[in-house]
Amino acid sequence: MKIAVIAKTRLPIAEPFRGGLEAFTHALCKEYIRLGHKIVLYAHADSDPDLHIKGFYGDEHRESEHFEIYENDEYLSILKDIEQKDFDIVHNNSTHELPILWGVKAPVPVVTTIHTPPISKLKAAIKICSGSENLHFVMPSKSFQLTWQPYMDKGSIVIYNGVDLEKWPLVRTTRDYLFWFGRIVYAKGLDIVMDAAHETNMPLKFAGPIDDQSYFNEQIRPRIAENDVYLGHLKQSEIQLHMKGAAAIVNASRWEEPFGLTNIEAMSSGVPLAGFDRGAFTELIAIDSGVVAEQRNVSSLAKAITDAVQMDSNKVRRHAEMFSLTTMARNYINYFKELL
Repeated sequence: MKIAVIAKTRLPIAEPFRGGLEAFTHALCKEYIRLGHKIVLYAHADSDPDLHIKGFYGDEHRESEHFEIYENDEYLSILKDIEQKDFDIVHNNSTHELPILWGVKAPVPVVTTIHTPPISKLKAAIKICSGSENLHFVMPSKSFQLTWQPYMDKGSIVIYNGVDLEKWPLVRTTRDYLFWFGRIVYAKGLDIVMDAAHETNMPLKFAGPIDDQSYFNEQIRPRIAENDVYLGHLKQSEIQLHMKGAAAIVNASRWEEPFGLTNIEAMSSGVPLAGFDRGAFTELIAIDSGVVAEQRNVSSLAKAITDAVQMDSNKVRRHAEMFSLTTMARNYINYFKELL
């Protein structure tokens, strides 16, 4: 099968990944290729060349006050190029509205995996166009499917995200510290994680890009205790090294996350989870792999952490095997075949 994959183009699809969407796109494209399919990934020009990249822009214009115009031109260039190629299907993973509008009359079926909450232009495009027979939608979780349901004229299907289980083997051997990794922004709740960790008197290691410097300066830096360590923005292999001594991963998201790929990466490594009942969190864990805080407050999260730390790594890993990258990619391919 020949697949055109459209990425969110603002950031390179390359390590160290800025966020889950970049990691998802990279892993899925590698698996498409491994399974014998031909792909072209339309993405930021500095993305991983092993993914058969076609990029129209690199970092130029990204900081321009007129960036929206350049971004529109970028997506128009992508869509024009797709029209000139002999693809079987388009897998759209961008968060831009133009692939949706174009997809109504595209020469091949367009499957969009939605990765963001209902927001302005994307929401409007889907509300206007989702009844088209040529448009098809995939959600990464059931909770997220319900979030988007009011804005869609027809149904969607759920395909859970997955991770490369060989790339994320069971490595947890000790329970020396709590661990957190992700984009450092208010919505991710790192400040809550730190408060809960301190209540348990356990050291905390955390990693990720600082996407909101003011939040880091005002809420994170003052909270860093003597035994806490900020590790910087790490590659996945570096993150995995810190899974070896992680007692638990703590999740204190302030928003309804569509999935939460870091949760699966942690469980695959044998590290249990403690977190709030937000977004897809309760869909991803089982009684042997994680603990849900009873209420969305620090004390409840601290108790969940204490309970999660005791969990057996082998049982945590076995649950994570439900969310394999191969299963995810094959589910997509089977869906594409149904549509064709």
